[in-house]
Amino acid sequence: MKIIKFLIIFFIIIFIQKKSIAKLPHNLEEIIENEKKILFNEQYHIKQDIINIIKASSTSEGLINKIASSIFFDIYGNTLFFLPIVDSSKDLGINYGIMPVLALKDKKTQNAITSVIAPSLNYNKYLGYTYSYRHYIFPTEKTLIIARLSKSQYSQQEIFLRYYEPELFKTKIRLNIEFRNWHNPKSSFYGYGITSSKSNRANYTFYLKGGEVSLTIPIRGLFYFDITPSYYIHKISDGVIKENKFSYLYPNEYSLLHHNKKFLLNKFSLLFDATDHPFLPKIGTYIIFSFLRSQKGIISDYTYSIYSIEIKDYYNYKDKSVTAIRFLIEWQTGEKIPFYKMPQVGESSGLRMAGDGRFIDKARMLLNIEQRFTTLKTPVMKFLTEFEITPFIDIATVASSITKISTKNLKYGPGIATRILLRPQIVGTADFAFGSEGVNTIVKINYPF
Repeated sequence: MKIIKFLIIFFIIIFIQKKSIAKLPHNLEEIIENEKKILFNEQYHIKQDIINIIKASSTSEGLINKIASSIFFDIYGNTLFFLPIVDSSKDLGINYGIMPVLALKDKKTQNAITSVIAPSLNYNKYLGYTYSYRHYIFPTEKTLIIARLSKSQYSQQEIFLRYYEPELFKTKIRLNIEFRNWHNPKSSFYGYGITSSKSNRANYTFYLKGGEVSLTIPIRGLFYFDITPSYYIHKISDGVIKENKFSYLYPNEYSLLHHNKKFLLNKFSLLFDATDHPFLPKIGTYIIFSFLRSQKGIISDYTYSIYSIEIKDYYNYKDKSVTAIRFLIEWQTGEKIPFYKMPQVGESSGLRMAGDGRFIDKARMLLNIEQRFTTLKTPVMKFLTEFEITPFIDIATVASSITKISTKNLKYGPGIATRILLRPQIVGTADFAFGSEGVNTIVKINYPF
């Protein structure tokens, strides 16, 4: 198979990292126990670093610390800072605005962050003004509740709700519930395959409504079984960009897909999770094998399957930098399905230099490598605040089948990101990527992986 060379290179990278830690044990139980020890030691050292930093800052204050502290504001004992929004969407052009981020402390301890509120106001010539409200609630260090509301003057609107509990009823069972109603005018379709041309771009509005529930059950040690049933209704319409209308460039797809299409999906996964945190991992490995099935006639309008293998690895260099690597391969079988449900790579799917859904086909392969350098770690209003500079590279391709994935058709997207972290829960990031598709900037909350 043509992807063998690519896979060999990837696993050599992983092997070199792991070899620098310790020799690989000969049985699985030793591997699991070693991972647990690594995680325990890492968490202990992180806590000690927090204590040491706070102690040190009470007696000395460097120039960098003073600059960092000056961009944060104390609002009745809570931390407020501002993130500028300046990004250049491949589909809608320049988007600019401001996003204040307010981190609310626990009233009793005045240390832990219990919630983060991040409203924003931004402007785009096609959407007009967009008003957004984001609320992240942390009942515990790892439990997460998200409410996100957004409304533009033209076309775009969103309601998104999520509840994530990694220790349901104080067990290792994980529960995730999501609901979403979204009108997204930012997507474009370029045709199928890795050779699709930018000149064939057609903007469209994508409508999504539905939800899903995930239940992840521990099997043994760090192994889990996950089942995720979901139900969504989709349709498309011509987008906000009037030139090159979708219905004109792709009349066949438009006639089929501008009506509601129903998808009742069941996804089954086997996963191995040895990471230290569900949102901001600094060490460990995550591996997941997934199988998704849709059956026509059982509410769904299509019969197809999607298989995927994803590996994420995080290696911590003395808490000064983290090497983060993700590898993903995914392929679809069964009847022809709408392009928006097929494997794709783009801005939000691993190839940051390109627009959303830039390359679409029946199979995709993706490799992301980031080197997350911690340039500053300082207590700001009793929060451990970290500043990161992160060079990265995204490598991706699509093909008509998994056997036709080739390293000769790879797309490369190097770039650099700047990030502000409020551990242990939140990160704001600005990613700058470039490549054959030009330059792209992304401002958002949360790591890309």
